[in-house]
Amino acid sequence: VHVFIRGNPGNRGPDAPRKFLTVLSSPDAKPYSNGSGRLELAQSITSKENPLTARVFVNRIWRHHFGNGIVRTPSDFGFRGDAPTHPELLDWLAYKFMDTGWNIKAMQKLIVTSSTYKLSSTPNPGLNNVDPENRLLSHANRRRLDLEQTRDSVLTASGSIDFNVGGKSVELTTEPHTTRRSVYGFIERQ
Repeated sequence: VHVFIRGNPGNRGPDAPRKFLTVLSSPDAKPYSNGSGRLELAQSITSKENPLTARVFVNRIWRHHFGNGIVRTPSDFGFRGDAPTHPELLDWLAYKFMDTGWNIKAMQKLIVTSSTYKLSSTPNPGLNNVDPENRLLSHANRRRLDLEQTRDSVLTASGSIDFNVGGKSVELTTEPHTTRRSVYGFIERQ
């Protein structure tokens, strides 16, 4: 592939060899040589020498559970984005994620069994002036339940929820209303 000087396809520059981004790799990185280079690119992206991918992924998992990521700008880990509130925690989680073979389930279990996840939502009055947005997670932030969680909570509280695992998806909105968990609800994809 040629470099287009100033983005002009009519003004071709030198050939650009297939290799990982220069900014994220060592200066002596060699161009890809096997096949199309896709496998080597995937290995470069998920390499332990490139923890950025794991940091971004872990930050998104954290954001799913806490409402905000350790880095509040999940799509911008660069200079224009927010700095991480807990950089050491983010690095530790990223390395733990890579050490477990990029196991998402293990990372989620680690997060939801942490003492931070189990914090009470009652704010500490002495910390309101120091951290009014609760970025340092001195207490749990209240979050609204989505529709499926609300439905399942109501069915559980009434004692009528059906916890049977597996089976076909069911219509949740038509009569007679089912008591199956919402995860088994039929979704029209068209």
